[in-house]
Amino acid sequence: MNLMGGSGCMLLDCDEQLFITYRQSGENGAEKLLSKWAEAEVTSHADPKILGTTLSTQLFLVNEEAAMNIAFSTARKYWGRVSPELQQFFDQQGMDTKFVNERLNAFFYTQKGKQVFFEQLFAQHTMDLERLVGLVFGKRWQVKLPVNELQTIFLYKFNNDYFVHMIYNEEALFWHWLFMKKVYSLLIHKPLEQFTFIHEIMGHFEQSSTIFCEHVDNSVYNYKNILDKCITYVDNCNLSCLAKKQLRLYQIVTHFRLSEGQYQCIKELVASFETDWRYSMYALTEKEKVLIAYILLRIAHQERDYEHVLRYGEYLLEDERLNNYAIEILLEYKDLLPNRKPTPPAIIKNYNLNYLENLYAVLLDTYVRLGRYQEGLTLLKEHGLASNKKINAALVQQNYSKEQLIAIEASVQQDIALQVNNSLQHIGLSVEEWRQHYRQPNAPYFLVAQSASLHMINILKVLFVTEQYELFEKLIEVYKKYLLVEDHFEKLRVFISAYV
Repeated sequence: MNLMGGSGCMLLDCDEQLFITYRQSGENGAEKLLSKWAEAEVTSHADPKILGTTLSTQLFLVNEEAAMNIAFSTARKYWGRVSPELQQFFDQQGMDTKFVNERLNAFFYTQKGKQVFFEQLFAQHTMDLERLVGLVFGKRWQVKLPVNELQTIFLYKFNNDYFVHMIYNEEALFWHWLFMKKVYSLLIHKPLEQFTFIHEIMGHFEQSSTIFCEHVDNSVYNYKNILDKCITYVDNCNLSCLAKKQLRLYQIVTHFRLSEGQYQCIKELVASFETDWRYSMYALTEKEKVLIAYILLRIAHQERDYEHVLRYGEYLLEDERLNNYAIEILLEYKDLLPNRKPTPPAIIKNYNLNYLENLYAVLLDTYVRLGRYQEGLTLLKEHGLASNKKINAALVQQNYSKEQLIAIEASVQQDIALQVNNSLQHIGLSVEEWRQHYRQPNAPYFLVAQSASLHMINILKVLFVTEQYELFEKLIEVYKKYLLVEDHFEKLRVFISAYV
């Protein structure tokens, strides 16, 4: 591959010069070139040098027509022809070479194709080979496509200007370094009110930082440190605007995701954020309040601050706040909420994998720890996900018929079969395999068993204290048969002895 030549490949002058210098002299050489450019500028901008020397935004921002031509011609050069590896993939999908080439030509050599490409890139901010193939053939495949010389195209709009940037496989670290440098330069030199996509651009900035600093000691600490310095500088240099608030929220979420158990800094950031924005014209929305409450709930749970767990947990449950805003939060902060699909029929599952199931498990555990068993019972009655459909129905109807109790055990056996073989065929064999292995730390469902056991013990404590004896007796029989974890069960025995 030759980035400097070849028809259809368009590199900005600054990208080309920095690329050549980086290949010859590494990052230090590229930084020296940036310093020379900065010295030569007639109107020198203030530069806090948080991430080296900034790049003048005039060197890399282009108008709409140029952005469209750069992005589309680059995509056509690298993705408009089919490599042997890619054709092998299409062959496996039953698509011959002639058909594939016709579809690609119809896309890359028509004005309509160019328009569709740019609209999608503008809406999504990124384009890669998998998304491009999905766009051309109207289908997204789950399997990974072969590696291509061009990894990603980024596009962002600032007023009437566009920021377009490519990540190539050749010297990929350089292209990630340059992307970071450009985003940093935009933050320092552009008014924040021109940023309408803070979550996306900062997420991509973080991805590039992670890749570029992969082999650096304390890379997470360094990233948080750079982020904090940038945000403090930008905060002081910009008037109040929506993007400024979103940047501070991104800072809080990032510190939480990368916290490694150190929470004091996050609580201070939240307190400062709430103070600064409480009475602003950009006061916190309900979604933002939910986002912060969820973070504080997780911190309180880790710190065993049970009163605050209840405060934030009950707030999130009230009016289904967490459920109502979960999709929006997931779209903006992809890794924040554990989002495995909930399974209302199941009682045996890992309660940490879905944000709502986890919320119910944490709340029930807290009610038990604080001796608030009646509230625990109310939680089990009012929310099916706090136990499962069968247990919930028995509690609500208060009808502990033999058929209902048998149905609870049958549902547990089905849970086990799905955990072991992801199938309801041969339930008996699955249950036998589970019973032999679920206590072994290397078993694939060990964490499921531990999580489900702890939650079931809390349900049993609530049922015992609130005198739901028939259901208690059936569940303890089921627990001992399918889910017994000795140290958990011993604590239940001690609890019942002390209570009696």
